[in-house]
Amino acid sequence: AHVSTPHLLSHKTLIFPLSLSLSLSHPGGAVSRLRKLIREEDMASAVDAAGDPIPTSAVLTASSKHIAVRCQAENVAFLKCKKQDPNPEKCLDKGRQVTRCVLGLLKDLHQNCTKEMDAYVGCLYYHTNEFDLCRKEQEAFEKACPLE
Repeated sequence: AHVSTPHLLSHKTLIFPLSLSLSLSHPGGAVSRLRKLIREEDMASAVDAAGDPIPTSAVLTASSKHIAVRCQAENVAFLKCKKQDPNPEKCLDKGRQVTRCVLGLLKDLHQNCTKEMDAYVGCLYYHTNEFDLCRKEQEAFEKACPLE
């Protein structure tokens, strides 16, 4: 049985016409190839021109445990500042310190375990940051870049 319905899937400037059929859902089918293409395209833009990771939600989610450990002092200082003074301007420097710490950490993680980080980030991006669907990639990432 063949069901054909015109659909458009837009990704950046690319538009893919899709014909839905029962045969497309198998692992080597067109849908799987399209998903792989989209993941590769997204991962290609996960770093800036200098090769540093862009702190997208998937990148920050993948790195959250590392951020909690490595940037704990900066985060605590920022939160204490915010608690002591409701004026946002008073804590800008503390906020910059948190940002600097996180960006430095992301750069280190990306340099030291690029393949594992990219796989984990790609999985989280594809599965809308659902940890449970990316445990295999998480395990490989945390093995390659253990928490300090």
